[in-house]
Amino acid sequence: MTSRVFTIAVAAMRANGTVGPMRLFVVRHARAEERSETHFTDDSLRPLTTQGSDEFARLARRVARSWDAPALVLASPFERAWATARILRDEAKWPKALRCEALEADHAGGIEALEQAIVENVGESLALVGHEPILSELVSHLLGTELPSIVMRKGAVAVLDVALTLRSAGDMPGLFGSGTLLALADPRAIGIRE
Repeated sequence: MTSRVFTIAVAAMRANGTVGPMRLFVVRHARAEERSETHFTDDSLRPLTTQGSDEFARLARRVARSWDAPALVLASPFERAWATARILRDEAKWPKALRCEALEADHAGGIEALEQAIVENVGESLALVGHEPILSELVSHLLGTELPSIVMRKGAVAVLDVALTLRSAGDMPGLFGSGTLLALADPRAIGIRE
């Protein structure tokens, strides 16, 4: 979103104090190859395992039967998250993902960077595809808890409704406590992974 459009969106939120609810999908990448000193020394290049891809494809088809596709998908540029987003595109008919550095593993921006990415891409629905521990922290933050209250296992999909609200007059929009958890699809819990 351009800064002009972002300014207009924030102005609209200032006028009425809230925007939403927006459907938000938070997706942890599927199972990937393990990092080692001899293979995948660059963490960003670790691919999904064949089993991880197969399991997540089955989960993606289930998600597609239960929820409309999001209007926009943002994904970490790391290979395992990018491959997970491709599976969602191919199996669940989600839009092609856009790269979002704030979703990288160990991104220094933390929750604030993810909040900004969400606010800058506010719309009817949005999906984020990334890594732990930041995704569990984000979902917990949206639910209004400081400590992670949700664990996003590999291949998990959390579905929330989020209302963007102003923290205080003249402040940037805040997301703490603005979410309602609608579903948490975990491959192990729904019998896709043993």
